[in-house]
Amino acid sequence: MEMFSGGLLLIFVMTSSADQEVKQNLISTVGGEVTIPEPVKSRGFLLKQGRVIAGVKNSVFEIEDDDYLNRISWDRATGLFTLSRLQSKDSGDYAVNVNKTIVSFKLNVYDAVLEPGVTVASVSSERCTLLCAVDQLSGGTLSWYQGEVLVIQSSTQRSLPLTVDRLGLRSSYRCVSANPAGNLTRSVDAKTSCTVQQRTGKKSSHTLPPPGLHRKLKDAAHVVELLVT
Repeated sequence: MEMFSGGLLLIFVMTSSADQEVKQNLISTVGGEVTIPEPVKSRGFLLKQGRVIAGVKNSVFEIEDDDYLNRISWDRATGLFTLSRLQSKDSGDYAVNVNKTIVSFKLNVYDAVLEPGVTVASVSSERCTLLCAVDQLSGGTLSWYQGEVLVIQSSTQRSLPLTVDRLGLRSSYRCVSANPAGNLTRSVDAKTSCTVQQRTGKKSSHTLPPPGLHRKLKDAAHVVELLVT
């Protein structure tokens, strides 16, 4: 830990006086990793919020912040730093200091996108209500699409109903759970699902929700059915 202690003052002076390049946005998920796209070949530093967390001197790599022990690596061949096993608290401003040039980055760490589950909430001879739900919606959206057209979207509701009339059953539908780090889609054959539900009272295998959603969908479906009827 003594490798860079004598140079910290120099780092902060350089940061304030050097020309700073335009910041880039980096996105990853909790538990994932991200590579900082600015190489350090023989000497340079990685900073977070203006504080040195790792550095390279004479091609020797050392981590300066205990919070990043075993979570920052440096590739000698490419000169790139990689942060792994990311946590939400790793979000923030990072910078690479090489030869008096500061390149800064903004890292946002999001929860992994969860796959949505879809079930038939209610059905009648005139219409069918589909319900899409996820266990968690943190910093993301839940959306219904008819073909490629966005029908309804929410960034606050973990369950989102969609009512389809008889003519609408001919169209294709999909529910999308998304955040800036990615998205997952559940496609629905509305005509088949609603017909099976109406005739037998059993949900189509195409609309079964992922594990953990059965109770939530059942409760939400009951509420929607009361509202619809």
